[in-house]
Formats: sequence, structure tokens, C-alpha cells
Amino acid sequence: MSDVTRDPSAVVTRLRKIKRLLITAHTAPDGDAIGSELGFAELARQFGAATAIFNRDPHPASLAFLPGIESISVVSELPAGFERSFDLAVVLECPDLGRPGFPGLERLPLLNIDHHLDNARYGLLNYLDEEAPAVGEMVLAMAEAGNATVTETMAVNLYAALVTDTGDFRYSNATPRAFSAGARLVTAGARPAEIAEQLWEHNPARVVRLTAAVLGTLELLADGRLAVITCDRAMLEAAGAFPEDTESLVNIPRAIEGVRVAVFLKAFRDGSVRASLRSRAELDVRSVARVFGGGGHRNAAGCTIPGNLAEARHALLETLLPVVGSA
Repeated sequence: MSDVTRDPSAVVTRLRKIKRLLITAHTAPDGDAIGSELGFAELARQFGAATAIFNRDPHPASLAFLPGIESISVVSELPAGFERSFDLAVVLECPDLGRPGFPGLERLPLLNIDHHLDNARYGLLNYLDEEAPAVGEMVLAMAEAGNATVTETMAVNLYAALVTDTGDFRYSNATPRAFSAGARLVTAGARPAEIAEQLWEHNPARVVRLTAAVLGTLELLADGRLAVITCDRAMLEAAGAFPEDTESLVNIPRAIEGVRVAVFLKAFRDGSVRASLRSRAELDVRSVARVFGGGGHRNAAGCTIPGNLAEARHALLETLLPVVGSA
């Protein structure tokens, strides 16, 4: 039977007893996933545990500056016999056990740490707080509850997690709790100006070329309330870019005046399409993503749709247009 808690102290009490930790997060990892993994790993080491981080997909280039990022192993599957090499798997920012992309992960006891409202509570212990602005903030709460030292490197990683998930404190989850956590992390050594420059102003040329190509596909529908952009394999290859370089592109059409929902459709090699959805406060795109087996937050969600770009676009718009049209 699984336990569910919002108390970081309860998690720390159990964590102190664990000696070998496998850490992972969702596929196509973003700043909250990567920053939380690195911050949590450092915290666990302070508690005396050995840690190993495994991700299914590479991180975006914008996160390459994070301290310790070279310790993350990007693998297509977990090492043979992993269940004998670790005592516990820590799964960060994954509402369900399919999100890490590692079948068989459940062969280990699971610690599920997440802030999604629709979390499936799949862990032996589930540390869930839907009011948390980022999972990185939950890791900070654990460090403070355990009287751990929030080092400068931990502060940088957790601050990056916080600012990426709050859109640099611009989204609706930029609550007093988020600003309070940010202040504590700055006190511990995070430098907001330096981190912001690394996150938002260090794009490789290939990302700029790809951005230009993707924005050339822009469609405005529903009297300008819905913006759609797309990316196929040819665009990636022409720009010399990688799938992880597309991480933040959906936010660009969201900034267009009058747009209430932005959609980014990205074709995968396996014949499926990844849809990223962003919306303004009153529109719930999570419910749309759920129709296709996805999920996320009210204003930021995603799903994978079988078929090519044209088929995925048609299927998604059938569900999405009535929602946008009623806004």
C-alpha cells in the first residue's frame, strides 16, 4: 500500500535510511526536471546515499551550464540488473509511471515526487504538492526540513528549476511561495542575472535557425485566439538541430496579442507527433491533452498523438477548437 504526504520531513526521515538511489525524471526533460534531479542528488549524498541519474532523453542546450549535469546518463534503457544495484528509484515530476520512458522501473520501490494535480500516486511513498510552483521548490523544502546545507551548486540547480517552471516568475504559479523560495536560493548563492543569461540568452546558432523555420509555419485560427506551429524532421536536419532544441518554442506564439492557446506539433521518428500546449489562465489545456493520453498543468500540458503531422493536427484541432471557440 502506498503512502501519500505533503510533508517534506516525512520524506527525509525515510530517505536517510536509503544507501543507493536511482534518480530519473520525465522524457524531454525541462529545467524543473533536470534542476530537481541534480539538486536532489546532492541532497541525497549529504544524507549518505550513493546516487545515479538516468534520463531517457538529452537535456536542452540551455541547461548545459548547470553544475553536475555531466553526471546524468542518457540511456535508452536502464542497466541490466538495475533492481539489484539500487535500493530505491526516485521519480521526479512524472504524473504517471510511463513518463520516464523506462519500462520495468517499478521493479524497484518508488519515491514519487511531483506537483501535478493528476498524479497517479504510483509510488511506495508519494510526496505530492499541487500547490508547489516547481518540483525544485519541493526539493528545497526537503533540504530545509532535513537541516541540510543548501550549497551554492544546489541553489543554482534548484533556482533554475524554479524559474523555468514559473516562466521567470511570469506564469500563474509565480506565487508568494515561489518568490520566497527564490529569495532563499539567492541567499544560498544562486545568481539570478547569471542564471537568466545562461537560460534565455545563450542560444546556439542552430536553435535560432530552427526557430526561424518553425515560426514560418505559424497559423492563427479561431479569430486569432489559437496559434499553431509545427516542426518536422527536415527542419531539424536543415538547421543542424536536435529534438531537445525545440523545448521552449511553444512559448513564442503564446506571446502574440489575442492568442489564448498556443500549440507546437513536433514529428518523431517513430511516426508519432508530440503536441505541446500552452494557454492563458482561464483555458484548461490539460483536459485536452488527457483526451490523447497526456496531461500536465492547467496552462501547460502535452501529449503524443499517433500519425503524421497532418493527421495529428486534424485530431487535435477537432478537440481543441471548441474549447478555444468558447473562450
